[in-house]
Amino acid sequence: EKDKIREVLDVAAQFFEKELKENKSAEEYLLARGLTPETIKTWHIGYAPAEWRALYSTLLSTGFSQEILIKAGLIKAVEAGAGKEPYDVFRDRLVFPLSDATGQVIAFSGRALSKDTEPKYLNSPETVLFAKHETLYGLDKAKEKIRRKNYAVLVEGQIDLVLSHQAGVDNTVASSGTAFTAAHLERLKRLSQRIILAFDGDKAGETAAEKATGLALALGLEVKIADLPKDADPADIVKKDPEVWKEILRQSKPAIEYFL
Repeated sequence: EKDKIREVLDVAAQFFEKELKENKSAEEYLLARGLTPETIKTWHIGYAPAEWRALYSTLLSTGFSQEILIKAGLIKAVEAGAGKEPYDVFRDRLVFPLSDATGQVIAFSGRALSKDTEPKYLNSPETVLFAKHETLYGLDKAKEKIRRKNYAVLVEGQIDLVLSHQAGVDNTVASSGTAFTAAHLERLKRLSQRIILAFDGDKAGETAAEKATGLALALGLEVKIADLPKDADPADIVKKDPEVWKEILRQSKPAIEYFL
């Protein structure tokens, strides 16, 4: 069953990538944020069409069962008795494949394209392959670099992560719009004892950094905080000037000193 789920997730990833190529506004949004076509391809970024059952009908016609699609977290069943077909979890969203440490797709994270869509970030539901509190976006690509440089950079969003890698800071990982957990930090601790938290320069970012710092210090990690300009996120900074992003990381302060 796990193999079947892995297989359907791979096919879904290809579907989303193909849809992105056919949706000019989604592609233009990514390019406007500063991503290069090469980066979009490297990270297999895709697009979920603004339809209720586009992925569902495509995968059914490819021979996958409804049961496997639900178990893979790709579709949602409608309450019994409603008489309606299940529908796609991701609709009108940019889709970022989440991989395990080996690079195998285990879930997806979708970022809303419309400002009115809530939530802004939507992750696949938990499955036999995907545990949200343990999965770090980009870890499969960053793990060797974290080991070699002996520190990890933590950001919150997928676009922050992808642009950080594009700027050459290839030891960056992200939590995909969820809070960092002790399990996330335990995974990083196996690669390096040192982390830099680089969250958004707003109140929510500071609160998240404070919480993550508490968890990290309790695990015996050495924590530094990158001081981002007010209301800026890593993606904004990288787009304007990748060198400024690197300098902000170089100037990061030990967490206790920063919060005092």
